[in-house]
Parts: sequence; structure tokens; C-alpha cells
Amino acid sequence: MILPHYEVDLPIFMPVGTKGTIKGLTSEEMISIDCKLLLGNTYHLASKPTTPYLSKFGGLHKFMNWKRNILTDSGGFQMVSLSKLSSVNEKGVIFKHPETGEMMDLRPEDSI
Repeated sequence: MILPHYEVDLPIFMPVGTKGTIKGLTSEEMISIDCKLLLGNTYHLASKPTTPYLSKFGGLHKFMNWKRNILTDSGGFQMVSLSKLSSVNEKGVIFKHPETGEMMDLRPEDSI
């Protein structure tokens, strides 16, 4: 089987907006350098600024004033990297917030 050939502009610049911001650049500046994709982190977004706060803005796109693509990860890496602050059960992962000590459930359906 021969696969179709696609022209791809490489490299793709995908900055990390861990907590819903790109440090040092505005959304307008990201567009001016033709950035097409931002990366967000589910764990960090859920812990700060928090899911309810983002919902008040109408979601992450509106919070960031970003009309292009956003890729969010599952938060699974934090399950390993923050293993001293987390535990796993049949529903998902429970994290202890490193600053407030508050417990946060991160279920698969929350990651989506």
C-alpha cells in the first residue's frame, strides 16, 4: 500500500502554556510568529487556575484568548512525577495540592 504524500512545514513550534499562559508572550504575539498549537497540562490547569475558574471564562480557549489549536495532556505524567503527592484508586488519581494541601481527584473523564 502506498500512502499519500503530504507537504508539512517543519518544525512546528508548540510552546507550553502549563497554567493557561505562555510566559513572556501574549496570544497576539504568538499569532504574530504564526504559532498554530499550544500545549496545556491537565493537572496544572485543574490545580491552578482550576477547572471551575476556566469554566467561568467559557473554557481554556477564551481564558487564553486563543483561537487556534490547544493540545492538553492527560496529567498522567504527574501521577508518576508527583507520586509522593498522589495515590491511585479505581476511579483515577488523587493529588494533594503542593501549595494548599487540598485534595484533587483527576479521573479519566476529567482529563478529557
